[in-house]
Amino acid sequence: MIGIYATESIHKNGRQQDNNIELPTTNATANASAMGGSELQQSNITAPANDTMLSNITAPTNDTIEDSNTVETTRKGSDSKLSYDTTQDDKCHRMFEWSMIDHWQTDDNSGINFENLPQTRNLRTERMGGPSATGTLKMSVKVLRKELKLTVVDTRKFQGMSKPMQVNLWHRMISQYNSWTGLQIAERKYDLISDRTVYLFSCTNGNTVSNLPHEWSKIGEVSCDDSIIQDADVIVEPPNGGLLWDLSWDHDFECHNSDMFKTFASLFADKSSSLDPVGCFISRQGRNLRSVINIDETLGMMREVFSRVRMIALTEAHTADEIIDVLYECRVLFGVHGAGHMNAMFARPGVAVVEMIGKDRPAYFRNINMLLGQHYESIIGDPNNGMKGNFIVNLVEAKGALERAKDHAALWIEENGKWR
Repeated sequence: MIGIYATESIHKNGRQQDNNIELPTTNATANASAMGGSELQQSNITAPANDTMLSNITAPTNDTIEDSNTVETTRKGSDSKLSYDTTQDDKCHRMFEWSMIDHWQTDDNSGINFENLPQTRNLRTERMGGPSATGTLKMSVKVLRKELKLTVVDTRKFQGMSKPMQVNLWHRMISQYNSWTGLQIAERKYDLISDRTVYLFSCTNGNTVSNLPHEWSKIGEVSCDDSIIQDADVIVEPPNGGLLWDLSWDHDFECHNSDMFKTFASLFADKSSSLDPVGCFISRQGRNLRSVINIDETLGMMREVFSRVRMIALTEAHTADEIIDVLYECRVLFGVHGAGHMNAMFARPGVAVVEMIGKDRPAYFRNINMLLGQHYESIIGDPNNGMKGNFIVNLVEAKGALERAKDHAALWIEENGKWR
């Protein structure tokens, strides 16, 4: 991690002293202040301006959803003080556990005859069901030569809000997860493990390999060279919808602590640490959607819960390693619904998440944190606003949720001997 200098204001004997301290963060400046035994540290990182995807989504009208939705997943053992519901529903097994591979079928369910190449297998499976999640998913695996030196995962057919170049992390993670999943299906269903795997992109409008979103390089080798397809022994066209996208509004989804999804998440970071973490506010300040109007009062309430509070905001310009550095000490992630919550992928296992979802009640990050096996609680935050409004945070409701999240994190540390 790159150290940068900030100013820490400390009150001693009625006088203010300014000391230079070194903060473990990257490519960002930070202001830290400590008053009354608590610390507020703010990373001056601006949020992306592109959030138009949210304005095109209509929430389902389901008045039976509870205002508070707590998901606690991963059981350490029967003697654990942490209480978990470990139910796995059929949608989990069909879509987010390794057993999902068996649910991708062809017309005749035949394997690959390597003595009769080339061969193509067109696979399909039914989507999860639920709000906006019906129909059939499709993908294909084409085997051209039996040497299996090169597999190309062709991402060029991703369109719309799930394009690989999307500014919004939630949306581009959809194409990343689908591409990785398509490769897993090809490798595990047909034993197509090549010496080299390349993810192929359509690099238009001045895009090059060097400015591809940073997470792709964590998943594997990337290329914008269309000619590489001519050298491929295996070509995978991954499913271009469903999967993570189907989690957006599904409040009934039960898939706790998915081994498959955590394997995907582990591509991005080594998350072990023994540091004492802090409470982190995921900032959308300065945005015209879902900023917090009473931000000073909200941060003051957080300082009543945590000894240290950090305000963070992340953009598409930050690499996975930089995001990991920024989130390194976060015990609890808290904020209004937005793509910033997708960064829980880069936090350490066991982080607790509290999301303010407003009156529209999206389920995107409830389900992501369920898959990761992380404590999650949704609160309304502001009953008068939703996807398109700014929030006046209900401080009493938020404080209760943050205290529960903090207690969960403390028990996690106690049972694991260190913060994981």
